[in-house]
Amino acid sequence: MMVRPSDVESEVLSLIRGLHDTEIRLKELTASEVDAVVHPTGRSYLLHEAQQQLIKSEAVQHRLAETQLAIINALPAHVALLDSEGAIVSVNDAWKRFAGVSTGGIADAGVGDNYLEVCDRASTEWAAEAHSAAVAIRAVLAGVSHPETIEFPAHSPDGERWFGLMVAPLAGDRNAGAVMMHVDLTERRLTEETLRRQRTELRLLFDLIPAMIWFKDTNNRIVRLNKRAAELAGKSVEEIEGKAFSDVYPSQSARSFLDSSEVIRLGRAKLGVVDTLRNRDGKKLWLQTDKVPSFDKAGNVIGIVVVAQDVTQQRRADDRLREQASLLDKAQDAILVRDLDNRITFWNKGAERLYGWSVEEAVGRIESELLYGEPNAAGGEAWKRVMDHGEWVGELLQVDKQGRDLIIEGRWTLVRDDTGQPQRVLAINTDLTERKQLEQQYFRAQRLESIGTLAGGIAHDLNNMLAPIIMSVDLLKMTVTDPEDCELLETIGASARRGAEMVSQVLSFARGMEGRRVELGVKHLVHDLEKIVRDTFPKNIHIRTLISRDLWTVLADPTQLHQVLLNLCVNARDAMPAGGTIVITAENVSLDTKFRVMNDESQSGPHISIQVEDGGLGISKAVLEKIFDPFFTTKALGKGTGLGLSTSLAIIKGHGGFIRVYSEEGKGTRFRIYLPAHTAPSAPTLADDLAELPRGRGEVVLVVDDEASIRQVARQTLETFGYRVLVASDGAEALTVFGKHQSEIAVVLTDMMMPGMDGSSTIEKLIEMNPSVRIVAASGLSANGDIAKALGENVKHFLQKPYTAESLLNALRHVLA
Repeated sequence: MMVRPSDVESEVLSLIRGLHDTEIRLKELTASEVDAVVHPTGRSYLLHEAQQQLIKSEAVQHRLAETQLAIINALPAHVALLDSEGAIVSVNDAWKRFAGVSTGGIADAGVGDNYLEVCDRASTEWAAEAHSAAVAIRAVLAGVSHPETIEFPAHSPDGERWFGLMVAPLAGDRNAGAVMMHVDLTERRLTEETLRRQRTELRLLFDLIPAMIWFKDTNNRIVRLNKRAAELAGKSVEEIEGKAFSDVYPSQSARSFLDSSEVIRLGRAKLGVVDTLRNRDGKKLWLQTDKVPSFDKAGNVIGIVVVAQDVTQQRRADDRLREQASLLDKAQDAILVRDLDNRITFWNKGAERLYGWSVEEAVGRIESELLYGEPNAAGGEAWKRVMDHGEWVGELLQVDKQGRDLIIEGRWTLVRDDTGQPQRVLAINTDLTERKQLEQQYFRAQRLESIGTLAGGIAHDLNNMLAPIIMSVDLLKMTVTDPEDCELLETIGASARRGAEMVSQVLSFARGMEGRRVELGVKHLVHDLEKIVRDTFPKNIHIRTLISRDLWTVLADPTQLHQVLLNLCVNARDAMPAGGTIVITAENVSLDTKFRVMNDESQSGPHISIQVEDGGLGISKAVLEKIFDPFFTTKALGKGTGLGLSTSLAIIKGHGGFIRVYSEEGKGTRFRIYLPAHTAPSAPTLADDLAELPRGRGEVVLVVDDEASIRQVARQTLETFGYRVLVASDGAEALTVFGKHQSEIAVVLTDMMMPGMDGSSTIEKLIEMNPSVRIVAASGLSANGDIAKALGENVKHFLQKPYTAESLLNALRHVLA
């Protein structure tokens, strides 16, 4: 095989020949210099100078020879110098190394061998290459140029390798010899073979691509195209390559399909353009075309790549759907169509109304990016169900344009083409958000009603257990004198009263009733809360209070406000599982009109600010938006109802105040409560000492209650304060006792909830027996007070259980006055 030498190989040959030419000229120059120095004058010193010049010239020549040898030995190519007869006179190191391992052939020759004879003796395996090499060498030795490279194989331990042989004449006489070089072409041949194989594979792949592809130059001439593009014109690839684009696809094609001037001028791709043209049968086709510029190293546009997809079937399907769009727009449901890439191709007016995105904004967008605020596993499962089974019906959580959550009921159907291949997914989505919200409100109302029913059912028993404790404490205070014992009794009484009030608050919350409002000093409430936290919270939870001096009072329900602050402290404790400090701050603040503008719920004027702050885990932004929602909780199942903060917010709003929250994840949370300050003249507060209790004058009181402990404590209390007492355990016994002693009995104290004959029936019978009887009714349920009063004017007073000795004695004094 004869090929042209590469530029590098030619330069190497020129270098070797140049070095040889320099050596010859140097020798000639040295001799001429000696002649010029010695002969003209004959003087001895000139002879000496000539000798010195000769020595220097020989040194230069020696160094040049060393340099020449070093350069030649450094070459990776195999280099040999031939004399005029073709004998090898010298070789470089690369030649020696390979000649020592070669297993034969024309590459296996060394110094002293005549290369022409080696070629003549070559076996038939290398006969053709050997003959070509001999012809080339003889031509060069004869003074004839031979620029071609002769390729030949040679065996080595690494396997067969390929070399290229090049020959060039040496300077000097006509028959001065030649320089010969073997260049290893193995990698080049392997690379060329790989490139040929890759070109074949790429061409095969190029032709198998279903899209139509053209490579055009800047003159709109087709440089290359695939078979799919050629079939569109009804011609072969060879017939089209080299022709102008407009000649192959003439005027029936869309102008934008033929024209690429804008892409060339701007150097910018033009993607997704839908064009029309006629195929070889005259049939109209729709092509979705991408045109991408190709650049040279300088950044100049040198061509255009055109890729076109046949979207005729999709376009016709879209046209059919658009014909039905006017009818679909009348539907209230959101109707949308997506292609198999989940890209929206149809969007009706119902979808606009539901999601807030216009047709222009929605069509062409990926549905999952538009309607889901974050990756949605349920949406992916629904899509998979449609692909696998052809339809899906179910509920999904989506979002509208403003990011509001939507609950939709989807009915998705896979639409197929005439051949049964999947083409589109038709979705009909119905908005269930309002219905679901109403259902949730209904379920919440049911839960609240259940809470009310449960609270009403247990209130009687709880109050019956608390009433003896409360009244017993009042009696014990009269006999106990030790300060520590008195303090202990005060704690027991306060806890029991708070328990009773909390039962009342549960009923108030469940049934929507307001608690009592008194002028309240927040300082006492905070100090009381501090004591509870210190006594009941884990020891790694510390509390610190910062109460301003001269703190204003608020008009509030003490139990409700206590409930709010205790709930915030419990939440703070739970936010610090490893321990920490709860800081409660109370101060006077005056809210101006600017603050009111920035906080819609606030009112300008004097307020009390109560702040509960922890250094716990903090609350994420997503959770912070939901913490006041009823039944929302992040606590584990069974550790939180989700009613704490919603109840707290309702209580504070009911008091004319508002709550602000600030939290950072990992840095803690701060709740700040604002309550309007009470500026009216002070009335006796809960912290005031109790006035002296009123005493009886020997009047007889009939106590009717099914709880023995209440009867016993009530009897002791009344007898201690000057009354005589008769007792009955139920309504029937009360009627018997009243029948025997009605002339003595001044007032009847009866419970409203008793087994057998309840309080209402007992009161009715008592009135029948004595229409002037005076009655005090008692119950743990406020609703029973209304029932008792409805029985007539004989019911003079209603006592909320559990009642204290003070409330009982004041009620009797009021009735008997």
